[in-house]
Amino acid sequence: MSLGNPLDVVEHSVGLSPHDRYYWRYQFLVGQQVLVPQLSRRGAFAPGMRVFEFGCGEAGVLGAFAQAGAAHAVGADISEYRIEVGRRIAGALGLPLHLETRNLLSSTLPEDWQGGYNLVLMRDVIEHLDDTRQALGVVRRLLTSSGHALVTFPPYYSPFGGHQHLLHTNLGMVPWVHLLPHGLFEAIIDRSQRPADRDEVRRLRTIRLTIEKFERAATEAGFDVVETKLYLLRPVFRFKFGLPTVALPSVLRRISLGNVIALEASYLLRAR
Repeated sequence: MSLGNPLDVVEHSVGLSPHDRYYWRYQFLVGQQVLVPQLSRRGAFAPGMRVFEFGCGEAGVLGAFAQAGAAHAVGADISEYRIEVGRRIAGALGLPLHLETRNLLSSTLPEDWQGGYNLVLMRDVIEHLDDTRQALGVVRRLLTSSGHALVTFPPYYSPFGGHQHLLHTNLGMVPWVHLLPHGLFEAIIDRSQRPADRDEVRRLRTIRLTIEKFERAATEAGFDVVETKLYLLRPVFRFKFGLPTVALPSVLRRISLGNVIALEASYLLRAR
């Protein structure tokens, strides 16, 4: 059981940087005000279910599901620092989260994780992974035979689908700049003083996750699509920037325009 208002507790916790508080806060609000209600309406989440988050970061989203009554809430992320922040916050709130630093694509899944979860969350992670089919295969192995997965990502050809904003340069904030010819975009990348982010932007240019590529991989991994949502303005922008959520007709996923203008593609999948 959590202690008081989670946002107040985190705001006054000693030892957390403003950066840590910011990321956890908007994650928690997205979980509490968007994902828990959305997935509850679709029958994909109810109190007593077991929930796993693939790439949980500071585990704010997962914390919202724990507060909403998840019987067992587990998260994994490759960042040891973010997992440690998540553990400190979960401890301060009295939330029973189990968080591990783990690369789910290069390590064997613990036996008690396999087939153990009613719901797997994977928000803004899959576009960073080299093998979309492999990643969804891991998600499928985590789920019960009738479990659901929520996967969100920005299609590569959308305004910031190349994550060029990671470069922290003026040109990196220009929409669609990642679609420039290779040489021109490399010149922009080289202006950044952030080596790790330069490498990540280059990786994303190779992966190029589109709506069509994702749906094909989901089918091959053993999923049916239950619901698709495309957003011009993403739900998370409400908590990051105070902007309204603007949805697009889901029919756009069948034409190229969806890949070009949707800042988020959100899929609710069911294990087949």
